Amino acid sequence: MKLHSLALCGFRGFREPFKLEFGSGFTVLCGRNGVGKSTIFDAIEFALTGEIEKYRIEKAGKESIRDYIWWRGTGKAKQHYVTVAFRSGSGDIFSVTRTREGGIDKSLEKIEAALCGPSKPEYALRQLCRTSIVRDELIAALSLDLSETERFDLVRGALGAIEGAEYGSRAKEVLAATELSAAQAAKNYEAERIQLNMELAHLSQLRDRAARSGDISTAIATLAAHVGPEPADLVSKIAVARELLANGRIRLARLTEVVKEAFDLAAASQELSSPTFQTLKASVAADLDLAMQQDTAARTALAEAEAALASEREANAMAAALVALAEHGEHVGLTDGRCPLCLASRTHEEYLAGLAAAKKRAASLSDGLLSAVSRLETASQRAVETAQVLAAAQQRMQGIADREAEHSARRERLESSARDLQLEPELIRYPEQLEKTIAGDRENLIALERSVSTLEASQAVDLVKSAEARVASARERIAEAERTLSRAQAAVRHAKSIANAVKRTSAEIVDERLALISPLLSELYARLRPHRDWRSIDYSIRGDVRRFLSLRVGDDLNPQFIFSSGQRRAAGLAFLLSVHLARAWSKWQTLLLDDPVQHIDDFRAVHLVEVLSALRSEGRQIVCAVEDAQLADLLSRRLVSTSEQVGIRVDLAAGNSGEVTQERIVQTPLATSTLRYAVHNAG
Repeated sequence: MKLHSLALCGFRGFREPFKLEFGSGFTVLCGRNGVGKSTIFDAIEFALTGEIEKYRIEKAGKESIRDYIWWRGTGKAKQHYVTVAFRSGSGDIFSVTRTREGGIDKSLEKIEAALCGPSKPEYALRQLCRTSIVRDELIAALSLDLSETERFDLVRGALGAIEGAEYGSRAKEVLAATELSAAQAAKNYEAERIQLNMELAHLSQLRDRAARSGDISTAIATLAAHVGPEPADLVSKIAVARELLANGRIRLARLTEVVKEAFDLAAASQELSSPTFQTLKASVAADLDLAMQQDTAARTALAEAEAALASEREANAMAAALVALAEHGEHVGLTDGRCPLCLASRTHEEYLAGLAAAKKRAASLSDGLLSAVSRLETASQRAVETAQVLAAAQQRMQGIADREAEHSARRERLESSARDLQLEPELIRYPEQLEKTIAGDRENLIALERSVSTLEASQAVDLVKSAEARVASARERIAEAERTLSRAQAAVRHAKSIANAVKRTSAEIVDERLALISPLLSELYARLRPHRDWRSIDYSIRGDVRRFLSLRVGDDLNPQFIFSSGQRRAAGLAFLLSVHLARAWSKWQTLLLDDPVQHIDDFRAVHLVEVLSALRSEGRQIVCAVEDAQLADLLSRRLVSTSEQVGIRVDLAAGNSGEVTQERIVQTPLATSTLRYAVHNAG
């Protein structure tokens, strides 16, 4: 499979539709920075994997590369898609399209079947892009700058799946199953151990009970006295006795509470019947009677004052009328010797004397109203005071009545409790006698409990024998659980040994397959000539389970720390090209290089061209992007172009409307003798 074409729109810096058809032999892309050379490689990788691996940073400023996959510049893209097409040796076209709206149009399995062989590694498409696309910024990062374990993983993934890899998976499954079985065995062993401890504790209790065995005949007699003739068998009698004991303890607890309450009630009765309380009660009653008399007198005086005020208010109205009449008489005066009010004949002196008498009478009536208001205020205040005194006296009397009522209620409740306990209610008046009754009940309970314990202890011998049998059985079970646990742990150790052996065998297989890379790496390193003194490079692998791959030059020197930037890139190119060529599982025979000559001098750039020419002569498709037009010319001349495998050069430029334009130059196939002559002279 080789690249056939790439079509995209609205992807990265390409707003307008763009299509590029690749030469079946080689394609040289040339253009200044920013015209989209790297985006072409990004589009191929994105179409296959949905990712662009060169962006190692997940997020920056709350954004990620996924926010910049599709067009975000000025204007609006017509569509958003990427389509990469491949051509097989028989001419069949296989394409993969990924859009912003609908995602990818092919399943992962179908793409892997088209581009990968049966021995493909895990995450095959990612490994395919990582080992097929060589980018300038990742040359050192994916070779010399990798840690030794990461470098080993890269090479192992590029080599493909290892024969017998399923044995490793099966070994892991077996190990997981044995570990689970061992954990269950340990759990069972712990459960049996806990059960044995419980049986031992029970056996100890039974032995202690048997050691405390007393007089059996006395215990049976005591039991019969409390239980009666029925039931006949001892076990049933003991069960009935246990029930009697439980009920007796409850009754004894209630009796204890009744006795305590009876003593409290007796103390309260003594206090209520004492001379001090009776004197207090009589005093409160006298105060209440006096307060009621004073309140009645105050209410009567208040009513009289209210009546007097009403009478004075009527007199005051008459006085006001007299004053008005006198003032009117003064204003009018005598009319023809007659009073204008009553038409009686009066002299002027008599008339004035009558007016003066009316005014005096009105003044006396007004003074009576003020006196009546004052008396009413005094009577009201007195009524309030006597009412307060009466309320206080009533409250004190009510308190005494409440105490007496509560005392009577307590007595009734206590008598009811006594009847419930089958006691004479009158006993609550004599708490000392009641306490003696309780003491007798307590002694009976103690005797009954001692008898039950004695009889149960007599049965403890049989119980001890039964418990000892259970302990022996528990010991056998725990011994079997221990043997099972030991076998499970041995199986785990054996499974771990097998898993490690499988890992070591897999590592040996990897070592054998890595040996295929060694001549390629040495040959490519020698051709690229990264260093003038150290003309060869070696690798070494160490570790059984965790594997390490290191690169060395000269006297076991690490090129990562002694090579310059350009030398590290040249050595990294040799490493990545050897990994690319060692992939036996890849059907995709295309090498893509994105500006691989950055920081590499012209001398080593020419050697890289010759290496690519040799790869091209073996039928491998080469796609290389460069900025330098002269280097593009050199690549176009040195890479082999035939009539069956055409080589082209594409010059990219930015159009006036923002689109990317291309100028295709198909390379003329060279004769084989001419190519050999050119390669010989260049070497």
